[in-house]
Amino acid sequence: MFVRTLPRAPLFCLTLLAFILLNGRQAADGETRWTPRKETIEVRLIALAMAYPRSSFFANDEVFIAEQELAKDESRFIKLVYDFLPYQSPLSVSGLNYSLVHKVSAVRDTTCDENLYEMRMWLKRQQSPTETRSNWKYALECPISDLDRRQARLRCYRTTSDDYAKAQHQPTSEIPY
Repeated sequence: MFVRTLPRAPLFCLTLLAFILLNGRQAADGETRWTPRKETIEVRLIALAMAYPRSSFFANDEVFIAEQELAKDESRFIKLVYDFLPYQSPLSVSGLNYSLVHKVSAVRDTTCDENLYEMRMWLKRQQSPTETRSNWKYALECPISDLDRRQARLRCYRTTSDDYAKAQHQPTSEIPY
């Protein structure tokens, strides 16, 4: 008895082509969905919350509490993580002044959101038992000097020295919230 079968080569090529087309489409959708989106934000630095010891070989971090300007009379506190390389200068050296408005491209990072209480607890664990004061290093001319009494939940943004655009001197006479 003679059984007729399809040639194996065209069937294999057709199956392989369908697999490549379907698999490639899913990868392209996934790449666009998980790419972090940078947004340009303008912030005034309020305090340097954490400055880790600098490394000569690896990237360094500084963590700031900043005031993000949303509109003319609207702002909110945020946590700004500034990454820089050993040969780049930290933001705290040149920009810890409340009258400067810093323009940066930053990525929203929900994994590092925390409130001021959690940040204070981390500071207390790091300081020696004889220290009783807060270790926030406040910016010059900052009208907000009571971060220890606030309980705001801070949205976290990450930026690098490469994404730092500019700083403009804009004095403020606004009453802080």
